[in-house]
Amino acid sequence: MSKWQKEIYIAKKIDGNTNDEYGNPIVLYEEPKKYYFNVQPVSSEVDLMEFGEKASMMQKAVISISFKNVFKENDVAYLDDVKPDGETKYGANANYRLYPPRNGNKVIIIYFERLAGK
Repeated sequence: MSKWQKEIYIAKKIDGNTNDEYGNPIVLYEEPKKYYFNVQPVSSEVDLMEFGEKASMMQKAVISISFKNVFKENDVAYLDDVKPDGETKYGANANYRLYPPRNGNKVIIIYFERLAGK
C-alpha cells in the first residue's frame, strides 16, 4: 500500500422502490466496505472548470480498472477519517456521494461530492 492511499468506506445504494407510509422514497444502502484509495481534492484546471463553485466540495480517486462496474452513481462514501462505526442505518455517517464513475483506458476515475451538512 502506498503512503498516499487512505482508508475509506463505500456503501452501495440498493436499487429498488421502497417508500415510507407517506409515499416518500426510502434510500437504503448495503453494509459499507473498506477500501484503500488515493483520494485527493480536485485541483486540475479541467476539474475546476467542470465543477466550478462545487470544486471545493469535491474529491477524486483514480483507481484500478479491476473495479469496473463495482461502484455506481449515488453510492455513498466515508472520507476524511469518517467511519461507519456505530451506525444503526447503513449510510447514516457517510459524508460524500459518488458521481457516475468514469472509465479510462486502464483506470477508473471516481468523483466524490461532499453531502450538505456533513
